[in-house]
Amino acid sequence: MLLVVSLYPFDWETGSAPWFEFLSYPWPYYQRPFDVTVNVLAYLPYGFALARACRRGWRGFVLASLLTAATSLAIEIAQLHIPGRVASNLDLLSNACGGCSGALLATVPYFRRIGKRLRRWRERWVQDGIAGDYAVMLVVLWFLTQLNPATPLFGVVVMPQGLPQPYVSPLADPALFLFLLEAGGAMLNLAATLVFISAFLTHRRDTFTVLVTFLGLTLLLRLGAVGAMLKPMAWFAWINSQVFVGLLLGGFLTLLLTHAPRRMQMIGAWLLFACSLWVMAQWPLSGDVSEQRALFRWSYGHLTNLNALAEFTARSWPWVAMLCLTVGLFKKPAI
Repeated sequence: MLLVVSLYPFDWETGSAPWFEFLSYPWPYYQRPFDVTVNVLAYLPYGFALARACRRGWRGFVLASLLTAATSLAIEIAQLHIPGRVASNLDLLSNACGGCSGALLATVPYFRRIGKRLRRWRERWVQDGIAGDYAVMLVVLWFLTQLNPATPLFGVVVMPQGLPQPYVSPLADPALFLFLLEAGGAMLNLAATLVFISAFLTHRRDTFTVLVTFLGLTLLLRLGAVGAMLKPMAWFAWINSQVFVGLLLGGFLTLLLTHAPRRMQMIGAWLLFACSLWVMAQWPLSGDVSEQRALFRWSYGHLTNLNALAEFTARSWPWVAMLCLTVGLFKKPAI
């Protein structure tokens, strides 16, 4: 994720700028406290994970701190060769502080006790095994797909620039075809995501509670992102009649599949993800970046990072979820 956000849009160019010259530059005047905070928080889980993976104690802290600083330095050097990107010594310092903070948290006994509680929570709610571990991680990562509030909820539509010409619709009515794609995409994405979650729960009696909580958190995140980033005129750009119809149908389909046996739920979620990917591939409209940018109150630089993270996660998440379901199918499901 760090590489995607930092190196997007992956448009490389050759240059002769000295690699380490930016380290001696004055502090950039255009940075704001928000940028520094984001850079610190972005590397905090990275430092935490490295400290836990390497070794315990102060050695793990030192090793994780060095690795996070080296990663940030390599990324800043790479940004010298990406148009529109600027290598910043303040970014490097912020990232290194975030990595050190995460490594410190991993070595503090209090946070290790919290980790044990989280493991007990995971055993209570999620099936045991590697597939369950990845399922938890994927559900957390899924919320990153909702960071861009201009994209529809569980939808596949983009801000339309117009139909490509010549365009031949498979149906006689192109508007009906687009409606079916948009509503069908929302239906498939919602049902696939909810059935995916249901398939990895330890007890089936928890299905309703977990899914309602997931949908509630999704709605809160979306409304929070809308209020923080979109202009008032665009507060409802993420929902339309097509998506609403698709969500209703997706809820009905979820209700049917969550009553099926566990293995059938996994197979059903896998097929739903495959169908949603096919629907996404059929969408004929292209996004108009300038129009979408006009909906936001944020600066272009922030939107570039946000869109990179949200788009990469949204495109790769169904594929990884299908892989996780495939692994889960080889394990005997709980009854």
